[in-house]
Amino acid sequence: MYYWQGHNFTYSHETFIEAINHIGNLIHVDLWDCIVKGFEYGVIIEVEEKPKDYILHHKAKPSEKLNQSIIGKDKGNLTRWKDSNVDLKMYDAGRNIKLKQGMNRRNTIQEAGWNPKMNYLKWEAHYLKPEVLNHGQGVMLYNLVNPDWQGIFKEDLYLQYQRLIPMANIVEPTNKKDLSTATIIAMVLAEDSINESRTLQEVRKMLYARINSFSDEVLSKADKNSRRRQIKAILDKMQEADTSKWDLSQKLAKVLENNPDNLAGYTGTG
Repeated sequence: MYYWQGHNFTYSHETFIEAINHIGNLIHVDLWDCIVKGFEYGVIIEVEEKPKDYILHHKAKPSEKLNQSIIGKDKGNLTRWKDSNVDLKMYDAGRNIKLKQGMNRRNTIQEAGWNPKMNYLKWEAHYLKPEVLNHGQGVMLYNLVNPDWQGIFKEDLYLQYQRLIPMANIVEPTNKKDLSTATIIAMVLAEDSINESRTLQEVRKMLYARINSFSDEVLSKADKNSRRRQIKAILDKMQEADTSKWDLSQKLAKVLENNPDNLAGYTGTG
């Protein structure tokens, strides 16, 4: 897509086929009968929060044995999880456009559907060994445009996402008066703790234990009781959300089901 139209924000089978046929004509090779040694397949998802917030709130399931890498220059706007078969990437697609494209190209992408005011998150799988999708047999280039294979790619991209864990979160108060500085600090502590498999009750006990650790000369018994009551009052109002606000499962499933041309497709082949 970069070669043929200068960007990969939009994708269509027709454009992909045109590009392959053009390259094949230039080098006088029927590329459609070639084995694909690697390819990327991804979707762009419109999200409510900043893409960076979603990226920072995902981690790999320990059982998946994925190696996570965060490149410093991306400042949290791109994270990768990799094993021997696949390189998974989650990144800010809108930021990517702003960094890599000039104004003329940006205008072209905007005409194609990109809104610079919206938040776009890209979930992408770089298949290092495409044969794992074909029972160990090589994947041919013509397979990539076969409708039957589209279901395979969509299902696997969704399953690859299920190898990650969206971090749990506390239900956020909607009233300003319920968001004191102490409450915000406690929310951060509580979320960090529940993502380390501790319950809110264990957080409470941990804080009580810290209060009890101070000598009576520093905090009297009355002082300690007062602080315990404050902690209890704050934590009693907290509740872990039933589903993580960072979970992209439903959004991803919807995009893959609808599969509009401007949201899904191949970003590169080799």
